[in-house]
Amino acid sequence: MSLPLTVKLAMRNLRRNRRRTILTGLSMFGGYILLVLSLSLQDGSYDSVLRTYTRDHSGHIQLTQAQYLDQPTLYRTVHDYQTWIERIEQLPFVRQVTPRIQAAALAYGTDKAAPAIVYGIDPLREQQTSYLGQKISQGHFFSSDINADGYSQAMIGYSLARQLQLAVNDELVLISQGADGSMANDVYIVSAIIGDHDAPERLNIYLPLHAAQQFFVLPDQVHRLVILTHDYRQAEPQSRTLNTQLATGLQSQQLRFSPWQDIEHEFYRTMQADKQGNVISMYIVVFLVCLGVLNTILMNILERTGEFGVLKAIGTSPWRIYLQILLETLLLALLSCIAGLIIALPLNYYFTHVGIALAEPMEVSGLVFEKMTGIMTLGIFADPVIIICLASVAVAMIPAIRAARLVPLDAMRRL
Repeated sequence: MSLPLTVKLAMRNLRRNRRRTILTGLSMFGGYILLVLSLSLQDGSYDSVLRTYTRDHSGHIQLTQAQYLDQPTLYRTVHDYQTWIERIEQLPFVRQVTPRIQAAALAYGTDKAAPAIVYGIDPLREQQTSYLGQKISQGHFFSSDINADGYSQAMIGYSLARQLQLAVNDELVLISQGADGSMANDVYIVSAIIGDHDAPERLNIYLPLHAAQQFFVLPDQVHRLVILTHDYRQAEPQSRTLNTQLATGLQSQQLRFSPWQDIEHEFYRTMQADKQGNVISMYIVVFLVCLGVLNTILMNILERTGEFGVLKAIGTSPWRIYLQILLETLLLALLSCIAGLIIALPLNYYFTHVGIALAEPMEVSGLVFEKMTGIMTLGIFADPVIIICLASVAVAMIPAIRAARLVPLDAMRRL
């Protein structure tokens, strides 16, 4: 029996009991739409959060001393960082590179003191890389210039500013240890207050890069080179490419490139666990679809028992009957998914460009998300087709085996 004839017979059998076929197709149709929208909103929401989080915190890739991420210390630095920036920026997948220094210090206000994390940043590059400039609640983003009195500017987190009772244009005193073992201390003028009491930067202090290098005695050195690429999802293979292409220079300084998944490993593991939890709801949808398919196939086989007996009596092989039932199920699943695609495309387009407003805005990295959005990718539409087709065929296997094993004489008695 040729394939076209087999398909023709399968379509004819689907039209036999149109009401049951339509009801089963509707369950597959609804399941497909639910899976598409669930995957779209889940991946779209994670995509928005990850784009914001990686850009504002870790970047997509970082160049650091080999042991720095595991045990960050003042002394594990990247030397001659300007040369590294020039080399990295020549790569086609790199959008932006910014250097950062990070170390602890004791901050003093008028009559109070508090520990703080001090970041040395390049003012121009940082504004092109992260969202720090958008989080200023008072004052203005500093520059690298020194004022007429010889002071550099500093930006301070909201909670730390309140704790030290500091405002814009007040003097901030920092005390720490320099990389050469000396006592580091200096006075800075507050140019801006960052965020609010919930912001992740609330206890941080930001200095111009050259001022931080002088303070911590790190000439021509930084702790991190933060790299933005065109696609954060390619960070792992791109970091491997960087480690391979620049291996000679990296080994001489004991440096390495690390993707954001390694840098923010706790956040990444939490996100993966949350994704796995969402898969349970998808399993429930698939299970309900499978119940409908199983009921339809069983009823279909009961009605056609006599027909299968005749087919076997005239020499049709059990394997042919088995494949015929599976093909009918597969065709129904494909047709249902195609119908679902027609509805899912405009719905997903709406969710991608308009989104769903959240009852309570969600804050990530100091930025507020007020809606959930979807994402338009081939996988969002193709994966549910594969899932529903495979699940439907898998459920149909047991009834198909039963039909293939029918004894012709017993089966024909039901005619």
